[in-house]
Amino acid sequence: MSPPQVVVAGAGIGGLSAALALARCGYAVTVLERALVLEEAGAGVQLAANATRCLAALGVLERAREVAVNPRAFRVMDGRRGVALAEAEMADAVAARFGGPFLVIHRADLQQVLLEAVRREPLIRLLLGRTIEGFEEEPGVVAVDASGSGRLETHSGLALIGADGVRSVVRRQLQPRALPVYQQRAAWRATVPVEALPPDLADPVTRLWLGPGAHLVSYPVRAGREVNLVAVTPDKRGVHGWGLDADPAELLRHYAGWSAQARALLAAPAHWLRWALYDLEPMESWGTGRVTLLGDAAHAMLPFLAQGAAQAIEDSAVLAAELAGRADDIPAALRRYEARRMDRTARVQTAARGMARIYHLAGPARLARDLVMRARSGEAMLERYRWIYEWQP
Repeated sequence: MSPPQVVVAGAGIGGLSAALALARCGYAVTVLERALVLEEAGAGVQLAANATRCLAALGVLERAREVAVNPRAFRVMDGRRGVALAEAEMADAVAARFGGPFLVIHRADLQQVLLEAVRREPLIRLLLGRTIEGFEEEPGVVAVDASGSGRLETHSGLALIGADGVRSVVRRQLQPRALPVYQQRAAWRATVPVEALPPDLADPVTRLWLGPGAHLVSYPVRAGREVNLVAVTPDKRGVHGWGLDADPAELLRHYAGWSAQARALLAAPAHWLRWALYDLEPMESWGTGRVTLLGDAAHAMLPFLAQGAAQAIEDSAVLAAELAGRADDIPAALRRYEARRMDRTARVQTAARGMARIYHLAGPARLARDLVMRARSGEAMLERYRWIYEWQP
């Protein structure tokens, strides 16, 4: 008997994770991806224990460890004065506390790890250069139209999983009013070789630098050979895209008056890319019939809790658990998947928006925040999000 067929739209981290998870429970998966070549999008990704447990279940965690970094510490810095506000041990300590490692990895490396596993899996067919045009449910099946190479193809399956990002074509057909919300901020991204930085900024530590109206994140990637930088500033330009060239002088103007350490990090890269920050309002429904959403297509969120990729990976684990052995009742299985995921992802979305306000406080509110951080331990900051990190697939 032929294995049941499923179509996944999108070959990002969520789409590849979903394909692997579904193949592991016996589904044949066709992945349709618009890009002709799967290339780097963005820069670093932080993977907390909730994500690494899922990667372990997919059988790819050890391969990911080879190209990732297990940070020794997490440190919150006063961006202007250059002093630490709070610090928490990471590495073995945090793995013991939350039941899994916290890793930092280059997005391209994580995608490559997943892609290697996908290409080894005989039940997965990855088709590049296919743009989803729409879908139609028919009795017992969903037909997905995709254009590529000047022709229109139709791919059919028992289900369609829309993992096609914040500007999802699948979501647009399901929920035409659920539009991305521009949050009036931009993330500036770069990586820099560790040898280009002072030794005290090249160690295996994740740093969060806070200042009025802006913040900066730095952590090692590429097995420690590079440091990933993400600077978040106010921005009125809502042009969407990962790869928009950015003016380093403009970026540095946002950080005038910041500490010498922070400005040394910002001055190190020769090239920056700017990314407009969008998220989604939590939706009341993700799907209908044989169609559902996953990852950013369902719950795009601001990056301030470092949970965007992690929540997509979690989605994949739950989706596969609900579909396993239930090919005879796909719609009901998809609704159970949605019911298990919607409240949690909405809570993470809302919490990420809240952190956007906290990170960028100015004046007396900023001083009060810093006093609270100094009074509490870094471990207490991590404990605040135990509800995220302790989640089990």
